[in-house]
Amino acid sequence: MPLPLRAEFEAIQGRWKELCRNGHLPARADFPAETLTPWMGHIQIVERVGDGDSVRHRVRLVGTRIVYYEGRDNTGLFLDDVIPADQRDEILEPYRRCADSRAPVYSAFYSCSESAISSQLERLILPLAADGKTIDQFLVAIYRAKT
Repeated sequence: MPLPLRAEFEAIQGRWKELCRNGHLPARADFPAETLTPWMGHIQIVERVGDGDSVRHRVRLVGTRIVYYEGRDNTGLFLDDVIPADQRDEILEPYRRCADSRAPVYSAFYSCSESAISSQLERLILPLAADGKTIDQFLVAIYRAKT
């Protein structure tokens, strides 16, 4: 039985589900900034670049709370360039799982940044597709883990 999600994750996942229609995924354009206000500082947009074995994940937008938690701003950077090699599979696997399942994926993880303010984080990864089918971005909500 899956664990219940924190209220913030439930709310943004509910919004994402409302936008899923006839088996089509919502697009990034379906989430204008004003609709993300309750989560704004905790939102990250990650772009899926390439296909097959050459898929990479580039950070397009990082909320201010995520920058605070991580101790750095990764906007414009590829995740595999900023994540230490020994942690890459663990950190990137939920993105792969989300793309494969075309469904939201929750995970808890430890920040890999040496300058991190908060090391224990939770995230909800939501797949997005401009054409409704091909996943091209992820809407990611990241919060400090509750202790």
